Amino acid sequence: MMILKRTVIIAAAIILLITSCTMAETPVDTIMNMGTAQAFTDEPVAIDDLNTIMQAGLAAASAINQQPWFFVAITNQELMDEIVGSGMGFAPPPGAMRNPDDGPSEGGQAVPPPVITSGAKAGLGDSPVAIIIYRNDASKSPNANFDCGLAAQNMVIAAASLGYGVKIVSSPTMALNGENHDMLCEKMEVDPTMQAVAVLLIGRVNNTVDAATGASTRETLETKTSIIK
Repeated sequence: MMILKRTVIIAAAIILLITSCTMAETPVDTIMNMGTAQAFTDEPVAIDDLNTIMQAGLAAASAINQQPWFFVAITNQELMDEIVGSGMGFAPPPGAMRNPDDGPSEGGQAVPPPVITSGAKAGLGDSPVAIIIYRNDASKSPNANFDCGLAAQNMVIAAASLGYGVKIVSSPTMALNGENHDMLCEKMEVDPTMQAVAVLLIGRVNNTVDAATGASTRETLETKTSIIK
């Protein structure tokens, strides 16, 4: 009886091991399955995970290895709110999009454009962590923006592989590079010659919030690619 019981336990352990290996995501699986996170929980991002994510960004390729980037991770909610208040008051309210085609009425009076209802749309301040990607204009990179984009994608994939949701946003860069640029650079402890090119919002996805309504669909392989033989 003891031998039979031990055999059953060993068999169960082997099955569990095989199953876990089969279910493990490959890097391609991670890329194919990740989407844009539009709602986050308040759960903090572990510092070790945050360092791993930024290390993945540093591992990105860059032209003539110039590495024309600097990453600033922010967990301070007050600082995020300050950035938003520095030049993003024109942004639509969360969960709403303005129709850009709406103009003044026939009488010339400005009419508030209608609000188009959609699912949740996360912005700066809605995630526990935001990573600002700065471009170092002092570098000799012939295409620094592209290099920073490669670093951003590396960090997105790393965050997704660690179980976090990510959203890439560029609208905060208008505030970061605006009239308060030098003051914000001082707070971020970066040289004022640097320019923000993108911001990553990172955190655990809040699946209780509707983030699907109004979401656009992906184009197909057939419509966006070709192979020349």
